[in-house]
Amino acid sequence: MQIRATNPEDKELRREAILDAAEQLWLAQPERMSNVADIASTAGLAKGTVYLYFRSKEELFLAIHERHVNTFFNRMKARASQTDQPMTLNDLFTVNRQFLHDFPAFLPLATLCHGLLERQIPLDIAFAFEERTYAQLNELVEALRTHFPQATQALMLQSYSLFLGLWQLMRPSPLKELMKERSLLCACTDDYLYMLETALNALWRGALMPEEP
Repeated sequence: MQIRATNPEDKELRREAILDAAEQLWLAQPERMSNVADIASTAGLAKGTVYLYFRSKEELFLAIHERHVNTFFNRMKARASQTDQPMTLNDLFTVNRQFLHDFPAFLPLATLCHGLLERQIPLDIAFAFEERTYAQLNELVEALRTHFPQATQALMLQSYSLFLGLWQLMRPSPLKELMKERSLLCACTDDYLYMLETALNALWRGALMPEEP
């Protein structure tokens, strides 16, 4: 018989177990959102227990995305907090690269969640998510300004758009394979990280250059 979590620590552990199970299933079948019953079974919980933590599977997947976003912000802020070691653009790209390696579900799930926020997530839940995310973003911008005085919220949003936009253009799919086979897609688009870092490098170097008088 399943014991109900009552104290905050146990509730948080159970919530994380649900998110871990959903992310595991997503990675196994990224073309579909698993149903709540499958997620509960993978987490070793009753289906009703999942609904105690998340009102819908859409909100559950948004929570996974927010967990990814928080991890990215925390890693970047941790590097920026090392004020005794000046942060370079290569350091910034290294954090990006390692994060994408550690969380392969981030890009496809981020794309999915942007659609969910507009169509299937209640407005109050979507706004609360955005409010928390922008608070984290502003904290990161302040931390980065120690190393990059010209860093702004707009620059970070432009960087994020490159993360998602390039991935959507380059992600593997049967259509992309056919386009390459018929020479409609150039070979240079095979390496997502190379294309991303080239674009980010151009964006950041342009933004960080002092304005001419």
